[in-house]
Amino acid sequence: MKKLLTASLMLGASWLGAMPAAAADALAGTIYLLVPNVTTSRIAKFDIPNITAAVARHAPGVELKVLNANDDMQAQMAQADAALASGTRGIILISVDPPRSASILAKAEADGVPVVTYAHDPGPGPVSYHVSVPFADIGEAQGKYLAENLPEKRPIKLALMLGDPKFAFYAEQMKGFDKYLEPLIASGEVEIVCRADALLYLAANAQKNMEQCLTRTNNEVDGVVVMNDDTGGGVIAALAAQDLVGEVPIYGGYDATLEGIQRVLLGWQRADMAPPYQAMADAAVQLVVAAAQGEAAPEGLVNGTWENGYAEGGVPARIEPNVFITPENVQETVIDAGLYTRDELCRGIGKQAAFCQ
Repeated sequence: MKKLLTASLMLGASWLGAMPAAAADALAGTIYLLVPNVTTSRIAKFDIPNITAAVARHAPGVELKVLNANDDMQAQMAQADAALASGTRGIILISVDPPRSASILAKAEADGVPVVTYAHDPGPGPVSYHVSVPFADIGEAQGKYLAENLPEKRPIKLALMLGDPKFAFYAEQMKGFDKYLEPLIASGEVEIVCRADALLYLAANAQKNMEQCLTRTNNEVDGVVVMNDDTGGGVIAALAAQDLVGEVPIYGGYDATLEGIQRVLLGWQRADMAPPYQAMADAAVQLVVAAAQGEAAPEGLVNGTWENGYAEGGVPARIEPNVFITPENVQETVIDAGLYTRDELCRGIGKQAAFCQ
């Protein structure tokens, strides 16, 4: 992914522009949103509702149809075929497996249907636009926070319970994280005792990996790095079985699930991150509507490119800045931002947090 100017990124969170009224009124028919699953918390809680609301704002004459592939790439390909056969005006695609989405992209181009890829990598094919966040920045922010908030003992025995390397953003995230982690390893302050990948970022895979790590190390782990909150939940389940929750901190969450934020408030997880969901959804809908009508993107909306190994110079992209969440700024970044209410945060395990007392 090409480096973006800071000035461009600063525009991201506040971009909630409107399509010209004539353009919005002119578009009719259907737009399909193809999602990989609804078990990933963010998809059901944030992505689908925000994209639905954005369609209502920017293209009130359009019907949004949401299809869930249940983490089955073959099913998603069939859903894309059905969407194209129905005469859809456009597709917003969150791919189950981006490297295998080339056939979806090629068929859509052949049918003259624009595809805006969202959150997950674009995949190697013709994409009209991509909407995401700078993943190297995620790794940098997570790595910096880890370096500044390590336990006092030395060396720190650290387990890396990572995600799925088939996704290009895995490498981007690790590139940023390694900027801080590698010097700690070289100095002897950190020792990596386990490293494993959770395919498809599934919590069950992360739990299994962590269980194996604890067995192999005889529970001698001082901290765990995760790539998102779902895999973090799998790690917590493995730690809970050994009565290590709260004793072994988790670093690096992403997506701002309810459980992830509650873990931050409890001190089990040291910080979290999230994309600005509403701004991303708004951008994706404006881009697919413009493309469906053969028009240029609204001025200023495209602020970068995203390499997909297919488009020369990269896919035109809207890159939104990430939000870093700590116990100190939960009110501003979570409650005031409309992700969760205080009441939601203070239910279940959240009741135990000092924030909720």
